[in-house]
Amino acid sequence: MYLVYKLTRGTLKSILSNAAPWQIAVGTLLGTLLGFLPMWPLTQGPSPLWFALFGLAFIINCHFGSVLLFFAIGKLLAKVLVGPAILIGESFAGFAKSAADVPLLYLSLLSHTGYLGLTCLGLAFGGLFAVLMAWFVRWFRGVVMTKLASNERLKKAGKLADRPILFRIACWFLGL
Repeated sequence: MYLVYKLTRGTLKSILSNAAPWQIAVGTLLGTLLGFLPMWPLTQGPSPLWFALFGLAFIINCHFGSVLLFFAIGKLLAKVLVGPAILIGESFAGFAKSAADVPLLYLSLLSHTGYLGLTCLGLAFGGLFAVLMAWFVRWFRGVVMTKLASNERLKKAGKLADRPILFRIACWFLGL
């Protein structure tokens, strides 16, 4: 339950932030892709592709909260979709064999069909999530926020500030 609360609060904070929709979309793409890539395999050292994308998330002016939020979502999806990832990776067996000859791809475990399938799924889910998140942010800020700002009942409900305990609970939940 706490995880659902944290994910909801993180999503609301990213949507209500001053970040542009493209920044949130790029953060979503990189976070989802990072969630599907192996970070530190047990048999080898750190994955250079994972650390390069993580460094790119710092260099690019993207919303880092979205990177971390969708990294967690991507990691959970990667754990669930291991079976289909192996099937997808086996269909790219030729690329996996040629990736074994390239040191960067070999150290990033793209020569392993399971991780190759997870990377393909990460690219697909990352692109889908990025487009949906950019659309949702534009829609929420354009339609919902203007309706909330013009709603007279909400302005009258501003008397909630007279009750400091309820006001503090609402501010705590929204991260204000």
